[in-house]
Amino acid sequence: MQGCFYVLTFDPQSTAISPGNASQIARLALHQSQRCQAIPTLSVLQGKAIAARQLWIQWSKQTERLTGVGGYTCITALLEIWLATMAQHDNLRSRILQNFATLAHRSEAELTDWLVHTSDYQRQLFWQQLASLSEDAERLRAILDWLPAFPSSEPQTKRLALADSSTVLASFAAVARLFPPSAVPGLLVLLPEDDRAAVALTALAQLVEAVPQIPVALALTVAQVQGLLNELPESRAKAMLRGGLIDVPSPELGNIRQRLSDRNLDEEQIQSLLHLAETHGTTPEALDTALTLLDPAHQPETAEATEVYRSQAEWFLAQYLEAKPTTTGRFQVNARLDIDFGGRPMEVDFLDTAAKIVIELDGHYHFQCLDNYRRDRRKDRLLQQHGFLVLRFLSEDVVRDLEDILDAVDQALATRSSSVTQPSEP
Repeated sequence: MQGCFYVLTFDPQSTAISPGNASQIARLALHQSQRCQAIPTLSVLQGKAIAARQLWIQWSKQTERLTGVGGYTCITALLEIWLATMAQHDNLRSRILQNFATLAHRSEAELTDWLVHTSDYQRQLFWQQLASLSEDAERLRAILDWLPAFPSSEPQTKRLALADSSTVLASFAAVARLFPPSAVPGLLVLLPEDDRAAVALTALAQLVEAVPQIPVALALTVAQVQGLLNELPESRAKAMLRGGLIDVPSPELGNIRQRLSDRNLDEEQIQSLLHLAETHGTTPEALDTALTLLDPAHQPETAEATEVYRSQAEWFLAQYLEAKPTTTGRFQVNARLDIDFGGRPMEVDFLDTAAKIVIELDGHYHFQCLDNYRRDRRKDRLLQQHGFLVLRFLSEDVVRDLEDILDAVDQALATRSSSVTQPSEP
């Protein structure tokens, strides 16, 4: 399965609630209180995708809730995003087996052992008996068959075979019932293409109507929201759009320029940051990191040290890859490959397993001596021998040339053959 169907999760950089997001967090809390009353509610985050993603992750962290983030292609793909989040971080397989064990009056361990050692005929009888006891059993069994046998960070490659959109919605509901209402995982949806806005809005409205306890948000630009309000006929989906709107502000260009005026930056660097904010959006954390990358003497107000990212350049690029619908969820950060490199598994900065693309960011360390240069070339040759496309960029360019880097990644994704075709509706 292509990585755009998978995302994950908590962002370790967003553990604190930004004061500037307090009113938006309060609105999300109001939306959640409506969900607790079984009122179908769709949160519509209006603004730049990077700021919308940060807001949703912050709220999810505050409520101690898993969340999936992914680009919209169809309702089945959204279900897979959601399930993948739980499979990687909650052990969804165990939750489903516990549900089956309760119905069968057995322990989970006993049921698991019995399913492994019994005959196909006995298993078939067992599944038939469960189906008569619970309407969720058949759907949960299909999900159980789809899940990997063990939790893994690797993307799922199988397709989740479901008959139609009503079966997909019923599967959402079945999984949601495995969780306490306060802990049902959430879902943030981005739009890879503008012309999918109306389709995505309709699908998500149907989802929250069918399963109101799932926190669902759709990130839209101001132009997309206005287009939907102007073009859509009056409907339940349009009413949800109006009722769920939350403005997600990004730093204004005038404020950014004023903030940069006392920094040791030339006009070209200032224009790079202004273009970045206007084209892709920014957040206070991303802006601070960008300033540090352009001017190492700058000390950011928000520390971005983390065990996940080895450099600020990695963190910065990851934020924009995750906020871009075409690349969200595709790349693992600091991933290990089963390729021997100096007597241990090779590590790469960013890895898209499905498309076999590696992104490497070269900082000053890479050019300190000839041995480092030779080491990188050996690494590239090994990766190429194993079928990987390697994209190398300078760490110092991730700010001033971010647009070119993102375009290069998109072009690489477009030219790489996928192991799985895109799913059709549902």
